Amino acid sequence: MFALTRILVPTNLGEPSRAAVKYGVAFARRFGAKLFLLHVLDAKQLDAALETERVLEVLSADADGREANEPSSLEVARNAARHDLAQLLQSEDERDTQAEYLLRASGIAGPADAIVACARELRVELIVMGKHHLGFVEQVLAGSVAEKVVRHAPCPVLIVQHPEQEFVVAETQQATATH
Repeated sequence: MFALTRILVPTNLGEPSRAAVKYGVAFARRFGAKLFLLHVLDAKQLDAALETERVLEVLSADADGREANEPSSLEVARNAARHDLAQLLQSEDERDTQAEYLLRASGIAGPADAIVACARELRVELIVMGKHHLGFVEQVLAGSVAEKVVRHAPCPVLIVQHPEQEFVVAETQQATATH
């Protein structure tokens, strides 16, 4: 038997990623693992997202009549990640999986390297990610982020094809099916 305590689900907020999030939540619940949702942006997009979040936090403090303290970079990054990624989880899923939201810059090497680096840094035991079906030409020219992650990841990677067969079922459906 093996134990999972930390699961990473990289997402670009598309449909394949949403399917992968369902699997990540199911695994995290089953094993009592912490779930990390990661969104990788290019450096300019990340800077823009962080600056937007910083401005919103200062304006929010002003509107509430609080003194507008400059939020720390870590607070801004966490809030920006939560703003982008919290829509992927129900509040119950977020609570049960102790979900943590992360934003990272992709850098020159691309999103796959950022995902692998994050997996190493967090010492995750499983990466769950979605994948589009690519056409032959797309596959030859670019490969896929998922394939690059599989080749370099420090842990097992579960790839959820989109569209996929639905293996994640609600617990009530599962109980009915077993009787």
